[in-house]
Parts: sequence; structure tokens; C-alpha cells
Amino acid sequence: MRYSLLGFLAATMLLLSGCFGINQPTDEAIQNMSEQQFNQQYVGLFTATQVQKDNGYKQNDTHYVAEMTIKARAERSVDEYARQIMEDSSLTAFEKMSQTVNLGLLKMTMPEFQTGDELEFKKDYLFIKTDKGWLLKKELTPDDSSNSI
Repeated sequence: MRYSLLGFLAATMLLLSGCFGINQPTDEAIQNMSEQQFNQQYVGLFTATQVQKDNGYKQNDTHYVAEMTIKARAERSVDEYARQIMEDSSLTAFEKMSQTVNLGLLKMTMPEFQTGDELEFKKDYLFIKTDKGWLLKKELTPDDSSNSI
């Protein structure tokens, strides 16, 4: 009797959650997707070691913004990373030039760091609700954050 009551309650909760819909991504999903996005963005340069959701808010029923703090360890210094790019024979001259410009911007916006240093990043990510669930759409810039999507 007790197990059938628990089963009934679990089924009811599952049914009700389907009726009301999930109106924001779970904190676990936000952390996992944010970590993946960060590691892709900084592949070969940084690896996320700690990902924390500081705050979040719904912009509407299908858009959710998560304010994140990401601590990451430097896999190499910017100079070592630049040297690796220049020595990479699989990259075209245009790709190398593009990466060099990106590295220049990175050097201007970040403090000096060496291999093994830990840095803290503040990121705002936009999540959108799709037919397949919540997905991290993009990192927001200060201009994006002030405008409604």
C-alpha cells in the first residue's frame, strides 16, 4: 500500500510538471553547459575548475539569463599559446592572423598570467527553451544584457 501511494505521488508530480512546463533550466544544467561553453571558448588556454551560478532571471518564457562566476586554471601563458598557434601547420595563414588578433584583444582585457595560475571570470549566458529542452545560446556582452531579447 505504501509503495503504491509513493508511486501515485511520483506519477502525479511528473504529470503536473509536464502540464506546467519547466520555465527555467536547472542549476545543474546551467553549470554543465556553462562549463562546456567556457572550455570550448578557451580551449588550449584555460580549463574551468569551478563553475558557480551567482544569479539568474527569466527574460520571458523562452529566454533565461544566468550570471556566472567561473574559476579557471591557465594551461599555458598567452605567449606560449601564441607560439603554439604560429607553429601549428594545420592552420592557414588567415587562421593564424585571426587567432593573433584575438590573442591581442585577450592580452588587453586580461591580467598577466602564467601556466597554472587561477583566474576568475564573470560571464552572463543566455539560455533558450527549445523543443529538446534548454540550450545555452550565447555569452552576453554588456550591450546584450541591457537590451531585452
